Amino acid sequence: MPDVTTVRPSATLRAGHRAGARSRMMQALLALATAVSVLALALLTLLLPAYMHPALDLAAAPNALAMTSEEARAMSDRTVTELLFGPGTFRFEDPSGQTFYGAAEAAHMQDVRLVLYAFLSLALASGALLLITALRARRDPSIWQAIARGGAGLAVGLGVVGAFALLAFNVAFELFHQLLFPGGNWVFDPASQRLVQLYPLAFWQLTAAALGVLGIGGGLAVWAVAGRRARRLASER
Repeated sequence: MPDVTTVRPSATLRAGHRAGARSRMMQALLALATAVSVLALALLTLLLPAYMHPALDLAAAPNALAMTSEEARAMSDRTVTELLFGPGTFRFEDPSGQTFYGAAEAAHMQDVRLVLYAFLSLALASGALLLITALRARRDPSIWQAIARGGAGLAVGLGVVGAFALLAFNVAFELFHQLLFPGGNWVFDPASQRLVQLYPLAFWQLTAAALGVLGIGGGLAVWAVAGRRARRLASER
């Protein structure tokens, strides 16, 4: 007959290990979900005309397109609308009545749309996880500690990536495209193709910097707010 005094502690210990592993996994998921959610909000902010229009002007897109600022902005607005809401053909016309994007450019933008939708789907799931967990366990300091770590992790990660991009933006830009578009359909001629005239390298340099600022700022804000709540809840126990 087994010794109950030895079996029970062993079973209790295993159960405790499993519970601890589940808790650590949940905290890691919450931290990742926080980082993804903040980054998605920063990205969507940069798709608004309030950012896009002045960024196009600063990058000299109207000059490259031989268009007025208003015409270039309209082409960008149409591109972003199709990117987010469809139909996603990117076969609209320019002010002269000609098709704005060529077939290769339209195909690349369709790939961009797929990547964006995949990321936004992940962000939506992340936001739902954060909301449900925060509502169910809003008095649990470990939940808020995990959210705070996610914000801090995003800020640190973007800081590292930003430092690399600052030193070698062209290399970072190429690596990014090779990772997301391994088919290689992302190289265009700025002398003749509208996609890189509307969104030249200078535009992406500005946008990368803006995304970094928003992402780091958002991450630090989440870290401060969630960390403060975690400390307050811990002190109440």
